[in-house]
Amino acid sequence: MSTGVNGNRTYRWLAGLLGALTLLAATLAPAAAAETSIGNLGQTLRVDYKGLVADVTVHNVLPSDEPPGWTWNGSPRWRAQGGPWKADVTVHVIATPNPHWMATGVTFSGVTPYADAYASKHTDDPNALELKLLSAPAGSTVDGVVYWDVYRGLVTNVVMLNPATGTHLAQWNIWQPGDQLP
Repeated sequence: MSTGVNGNRTYRWLAGLLGALTLLAATLAPAAAAETSIGNLGQTLRVDYKGLVADVTVHNVLPSDEPPGWTWNGSPRWRAQGGPWKADVTVHVIATPNPHWMATGVTFSGVTPYADAYASKHTDDPNALELKLLSAPAGSTVDGVVYWDVYRGLVTNVVMLNPATGTHLAQWNIWQPGDQLP
């Protein structure tokens, strides 16, 4: 059964449109991809995102005592499986939209080799990074602690994210592929 002259034109037109859209997507995708700093624990990484420019260092990831204001989360089945872990973080703010933007504009997740991601916990610890970032104008350096409730796999990567968009801003690797898992 023949589709006729008009049918062939339609197929050619659709094929041409699909090809043009593919070329457009291929050229725009690399331009839209954000540059993400990736390094190892202890390295200072530059973060440049929507007016924020900061040098950030994650110094360590260690087990911790329960900080003030700690509450357990998750399924009761997992609550007794782990405990609080913390990361000591230093942020040197070079430029910021306003002095308190980083308190709500960034968060740190602890990621396991099995792709579980622990969200940072809100605590009453006076050393909590999110509290210290409430007043971090350009030129300031802030040292603080980020806490996670680690109850399954151990943290092997620390990822700095924008919580509103999920944009990956920086990543510190603790475990290197090919090494034995912690």
